[in-house]
Amino acid sequence: MLSNLLSTQDRTKRAVQNIGISLFIKGGSILISFLLIPLTLDYLNPYEYGIWLTLNSVLSWVYLFDIGLGNGLRNRLAEALAKGDNALGKIYVSTTYFCMTVIISIIYLLFLVAQNWLDWYEILNVEADKVERLNFLVTVLFGFFCLSFVFRLLGNVFMAKQLSAANDAVAFAGNLLSLLVICACTKLFPSSLMLVGCVLAGSPLIVFIIATPFAYSVYKSIAPSVAYVRFDYFRPLLSLGVKFMIIQVAVLVLYMSSNLIISHLFGPQEVTPYNIAFKLFSAVSMGFTIIITPFWSAITEYSWIEKTVRRICLIWLLLFAGTCVLLFLSPWVYRVWIGDKVEIPFALSALCALYASLINWNNIWAYTINGTGKLFVSLILSVVQAIVYIPLAIILGKYIGVTGIVVSLCISMFISSVVAPVQTRKLLLGSAKGIWNK
Repeated sequence: MLSNLLSTQDRTKRAVQNIGISLFIKGGSILISFLLIPLTLDYLNPYEYGIWLTLNSVLSWVYLFDIGLGNGLRNRLAEALAKGDNALGKIYVSTTYFCMTVIISIIYLLFLVAQNWLDWYEILNVEADKVERLNFLVTVLFGFFCLSFVFRLLGNVFMAKQLSAANDAVAFAGNLLSLLVICACTKLFPSSLMLVGCVLAGSPLIVFIIATPFAYSVYKSIAPSVAYVRFDYFRPLLSLGVKFMIIQVAVLVLYMSSNLIISHLFGPQEVTPYNIAFKLFSAVSMGFTIIITPFWSAITEYSWIEKTVRRICLIWLLLFAGTCVLLFLSPWVYRVWIGDKVEIPFALSALCALYASLINWNNIWAYTINGTGKLFVSLILSVVQAIVYIPLAIILGKYIGVTGIVVSLCISMFISSVVAPVQTRKLLLGSAKGIWNK
């Protein structure tokens, strides 16, 4: 009994420490990301900046091809470390890195072949006389994304060890490097979409490449090694991983396809105001995510997590009130932040505020459910949301403009807002049966 109490207290203490450090580091990352927007808008223009945002969204789909291995590693490694089995943890890490490298190499080669038949000017609705060598830019950026695909596994390892602050520190360093290099570019080089794309995609990658050998010199007991690759351990990683992958596909559909739909329907210039409004209110979501992230890998005792969920719900209410205040202050915030470079309708801001609040609400239950590994209901919900969103976004987009895209996001997100709390309650009470317990 005493050992369980001490274990729970230690888990809570570790989570609180990570939250405190992450709030400080993540706050810096949020500040940098906000500074980057007006700086990049000054260097480019709303049209070119919209192209970058859309490309970033489209190319992020490469992360689908990990078939959920990253999150599978996160959960399996957390289980192995909880048992003190570092050898098993090393096998999981080594096998994941090896399989990821093979998968991404094949994906990049296939992409290079497919590039011969892809016209990115038509896909993104870009005027050829405004942007040069767009297909070449996509090829280079996709290479950066593919390399990140492998090196970002370090973040899953940090999460499995309940070191979310370490993961945030690496992300902060990448954002800071991006800011410094973009600042230098504005002084040294003429406006260039190619340069901006390479800097913003390459800087975080460089930091992860540097951080990886350093991190594994500290955590030698689980450092990846070819000698520890075991293909028979691929299936345990995949059993959770495939479910995570399907959920991840739906998340990317909801988060990333919006830019593509807006660009295709209205042109790249309309992507910029949408993303600025979304960025402003996503700051609330990022802060909320910092609070709940450390609890995912710590969910092993329901009595502990049940109390925590109640507290997080109270925090959500406070943040919702704060989001409403931010909404009414948003016209002033935009003027201070980006000046008169981009006009953002109040209706668009209001919908982005609602969407951010729905994301926060869903994350309360998603992180709890993810920690238990009972993902079947989440899987079904994610597929339904993805199926509903795209046709609805296109229809509403054509009839009421960019705001129709955000309305579609809110409608899709509302589905899980109702169902996910029901499953969480059943899991915490131990009454989950059938699909609720799969």
